[in-house]
Amino acid sequence: MSSEPNFIDVVALTRITPQTYVENFGSAINSSFFDASNILGTLRMKKLVDFETNFPGQNEIKITETGNKLLQDLSAKAESEFDHLDMEIIEQLSKGKRSLPDISGAINIAETDMAMHLYKLSKQGFATYEIRNGVIAISLTEKGFMRAKEGMPQKAQAQAAAPQPGATIPAQANPLQAGKAEAQQMGDVLQQSGAKEARPQMPGGEYDEKEAQELQKMAPRKSGMKKPAILILLAIIIIILVVLLIKSL
Repeated sequence: MSSEPNFIDVVALTRITPQTYVENFGSAINSSFFDASNILGTLRMKKLVDFETNFPGQNEIKITETGNKLLQDLSAKAESEFDHLDMEIIEQLSKGKRSLPDISGAINIAETDMAMHLYKLSKQGFATYEIRNGVIAISLTEKGFMRAKEGMPQKAQAQAAAPQPGATIPAQANPLQAGKAEAQQMGDVLQQSGAKEARPQMPGGEYDEKEAQELQKMAPRKSGMKKPAILILLAIIIIILVVLLIKSL
């Protein structure tokens, strides 16, 4: 027997009140005295309850600290939001699975987790259960049936589809980023091609640093040679004009 509380243990534990005794516990869970005694024995083995003998009176059932902690966890779970595991349990119920072994066999999770979610679904009105002679039958309510047809709430689906912080957005999902990347890539290609054309190339295609330095030295000389040539041309024109002027006299 597993030491984890299951859904039957949870249901039995929630039925215990200060007026519940060992002798009348069977009526609290709609079971025979024999079945109720077995369930109480299981609760005690799992340290969820203890007994206090009052002779010749009735034997009291005391919920232990572990049992009260489980009740607190159940109450907190019942207030939580509907999640994917709740949806999976509802889908299994909609397929006709009603017993706890059938549902647990279809969804392989810990017994306590299953018990928490089944209790939550019952408290939120998605499912209902009936216990008889130590056996639990679970059914969907109308609300649960409609949720099974509708699926998960859109809010939960949107949160699941949203990118997590720090996640990389694919280029297909971000056109602006993809456009910027393509523009940057094109600019790099043009810059590289322009740099290659400006550099003097050796016959093997390699960059010649020495030849580039020589070209830089020659560049100012070429630009400086233009001024003397213009001056000489002006001097020749002036001499020709002077000679023509003298002849005319």
